[in-house]
Amino acid sequence: MKFMLTTLKIFYVFDQNLQPIPNPTDNDTDEVKAERKKRNEDEVMYRGHILNTLSNQLYDLYAMEPSAKAIWNDLEFKYQAEEEGTKKFLISKYFDYKFVDDKPILAQVHELQVIVNQLKAKKI
Repeated sequence: MKFMLTTLKIFYVFDQNLQPIPNPTDNDTDEVKAERKKRNEDEVMYRGHILNTLSNQLYDLYAMEPSAKAIWNDLEFKYQAEEEGTKKFLISKYFDYKFVDDKPILAQVHELQVIVNQLKAKKI
């Protein structure tokens, strides 16, 4: 998602350091009006692309949220928490692994190697 939004040149909308565009006034230059219009269009496109990739259940949950940044933050928090749970699960699986007599040793070694490779892939 991040790659696609960057490719479309709209990921900047999420930038925490992005200065808000001031409210419209009668003295606005054409440049400020054009910037405001582009930012609003990019915000709508950003939100639409995020919602478009969600499953029906998640879409129903986030469709009423007007802010693309809020949707992005909520989803990022949700999936980072799941990632943390996965890491903890892998670590506990590694520490709790025990060899048993009723299974072939090579099959057990293979299971342990799979767990170790998953840990390496997650850089643990």
